[in-house]
Amino acid sequence: MMITAVPIEGVDIVWEDAKKVLHKSVETSAGKFEVEDLRQELKAGLLVLWLVMDGSEVLAALTSRVIEYPGRRAMALDWVGGKRMSKWLPLVLNTLQRYATDCGCKHIEGYGRKAWGRILQKYGWQPEYIAYRMELNNG
Repeated sequence: MMITAVPIEGVDIVWEDAKKVLHKSVETSAGKFEVEDLRQELKAGLLVLWLVMDGSEVLAALTSRVIEYPGRRAMALDWVGGKRMSKWLPLVLNTLQRYATDCGCKHIEGYGRKAWGRILQKYGWQPEYIAYRMELNNG
C-alpha cells in the first residue's frame, strides 16, 4: 500500500478512479460542491490530490490545500473518500504530517461528519468547532 500526491498534469489521467471514491464525500456538501468542481480546483492548483493505492486499486483519495491565516500557515484536508480506512489512515496521516511540516504548516485541520471524531481522536486530533447550517426558502 502506498500514498502519492498526483501532479496537476496527472489529474485527468487518474480522475475516473479518484472521483469514484470522492463522490460520497462531495455529496455531504448538500449542493455546495459537485465532484467536477474538485477536478477544476485540482487542475487550477488550488487543491492537491492524494491517492492511496493497493497495487493498481485506488483505495482512497483525498485533497489538501495550504491556508495562510494571519497568525500561521495550516494544511486543510477538505475531501476524503475511500474504503478500508483502518488500513491506510496511519500511513496517510504520517505522510501528510511530513508534507505539512515541509510546507511550513503549524497544524492540519479537516472537515467532516461528527463520526470522524471517534476515528481521529486516537491520532491526536481534537474537535475545534461545530458548523451549523440553515436553508433559506428562496431557491
